[in-house]
Amino acid sequence: MLARATGALVLALACQPTIAGAQAEKALAAVQDLIVRGEIKRGAVIKVAFKPGNINALLGPDLELQKDWERLTGTVVNARIIPQQPALANLRDNPDIDITVARTHEFPDLIKERLVEELTPYGKEFAYQLGDGPPDGFVRLDLQAYFGDRLVAIPADGDVILYYLRKDLLEDPQERAAFRKRYGRDLAIPTTWKELQDLAAFFHRPEKGLYGIAEERDEAGGWMYWLPRYLDQEAPYRRLFDDAMRPLINSPAGIAATESYVAAVRYSPPDILGEGKDYGYTLPLFMQGKAFASGFTIAAAKLFNAPGSGVRDKFVAFPIPGMLVKGKLVRHTIPIYGNNLVISSRGAQRKLAYLFAMWLTDPDISLRTVGAKGGHTDPYRWHQLNDPRIRDLYSAQALEVFASEWTAALPPGTGLPGDGEYLAALDHNIWLAAAGRQSAGEAMKRTAAEWEKITERYGRANQIAYLKRFLGRFPAPTGQSGR
Repeated sequence: MLARATGALVLALACQPTIAGAQAEKALAAVQDLIVRGEIKRGAVIKVAFKPGNINALLGPDLELQKDWERLTGTVVNARIIPQQPALANLRDNPDIDITVARTHEFPDLIKERLVEELTPYGKEFAYQLGDGPPDGFVRLDLQAYFGDRLVAIPADGDVILYYLRKDLLEDPQERAAFRKRYGRDLAIPTTWKELQDLAAFFHRPEKGLYGIAEERDEAGGWMYWLPRYLDQEAPYRRLFDDAMRPLINSPAGIAATESYVAAVRYSPPDILGEGKDYGYTLPLFMQGKAFASGFTIAAAKLFNAPGSGVRDKFVAFPIPGMLVKGKLVRHTIPIYGNNLVISSRGAQRKLAYLFAMWLTDPDISLRTVGAKGGHTDPYRWHQLNDPRIRDLYSAQALEVFASEWTAALPPGTGLPGDGEYLAALDHNIWLAAAGRQSAGEAMKRTAAEWEKITERYGRANQIAYLKRFLGRFPAPTGQSGR
């Protein structure tokens, strides 16, 4: 009886118009098979916990994607909004949820506490193999889905750091002449952190309502703008820890990265160090034409390119700057936000949640999530970059820079359990340095000392094992200085 009823449902659904690829269709068929086998009941509920910016994209404007899933599967999505806090806290506080979002650097803590499922067994059961190449594969599975060799997430967002500046000012003949007179070189898109600093200094005109740069310096997320400056200090990259988990930041490299991070404050709005002065403060400044430069993810391009933006057709995206090391440019971006779908290990509907994640990230369905004008989901599959609607939202120029930057991206954070604690210690000390309350050297010395205490608390041998897995995703090192 159940099989006949399910067959009738499948036949009815087949008559419904829907645009979806093979990945989504396989998910729908698998749900019906689970119902037929009695593993789930029709009307089963997936408990979804998303942050405010995720709802409009991942569930669709007016919940249209949620409604489509419910219509096509006969199961229900029960969505709740969770705070803008780490995934670790959200999963601890909500033991009954089935699926939520996590940032890449949060994986080690989630794995250590066994709060998320490893997804490889689900892929085998439902015959899924994630692709990571053109034409429509995921852009960087290694960065967004894996920790070591463990698949723990399905990418659903793409957020590496890009930089933006005012193209109209860059091309202004009078500005170009004045810049050449002061610096002895052409006014151009910067390739190094020092060149960006020079541009910020040149265009810093607060008396005229123009700041040189609007880049986050609040205490809650400073590491995101410090870490690329540090990684660039050595080729192919500068490590945070040596093989014995001793911090390498209390060194000339760490001091130089901190000094570069602090220098931008001089050319920023006076309240840039205030609590809560994150991207919700910096991006509107640039959009209103009150800053020459800014750094953020590709999401900024959607904001700057929107109708009504004060810089529409007046801005240009450019690759993250770097450092000259022995005459060669070393530069690395990192994914700083990004929403990867993770399955809670304590959820009652883990298989159903996995299939929902695969349906949402299908090549065709995903165009609807990334293309949502009010959503916070950015391109994460190759074909999304060429979709006319998405190119119109972000601008073709910004998307081209975004695509090229993924090759320069390294894994974010420390790669260790306690990542939030390590980064909080770093954030606090570089914030104190930016506020002039300690030197760059003192900031690195104190951070290194705090990191040692965190390592001892988690267990040095345990942290070394995690570090080895984390470093497996990096280019092969060519030796470390400053040990």
